[in-house]
Amino acid sequence: MNKTAVQTAKAPTPLARYSQGVKVGGTLYVQGVIALDPESNKLAEGDIKVQSRRVFKSIEAIVEAAGMKMSDVVKVTAFLADLNDYSGFNEIYNSYFTTNPPPVRTTVQAKMPLGALLEVEVIACKV
Repeated sequence: MNKTAVQTAKAPTPLARYSQGVKVGGTLYVQGVIALDPESNKLAEGDIKVQSRRVFKSIEAIVEAAGMKMSDVVKVTAFLADLNDYSGFNEIYNSYFTTNPPPVRTTVQAKMPLGALLEVEVIACKV
């Protein structure tokens, strides 16, 4: 199977040596995405809902650049700086994942780079 990097200008440029996404066969692995604006590479200002929208917009752009849809996402790992933000994050999450079955998900509390409120990574699979 071929391993191909996925890159789009609609998501933030990686800050270090890693890919936005890597596609192996029909599976896409998306980097951990924080709420960086893809044009300025600056952190989006706002609460958990504002940052969650920015994160999922970037993830959606990477998924689409790989020729997939958000409905192809099978696994989500979410890191929240504060688990008290869970309900606000979950509200935005639910607006992006509307099909059944929904992806499996793990949510943990962790310290984020650049003071971000969350970081999310996904795995998508096109069968």
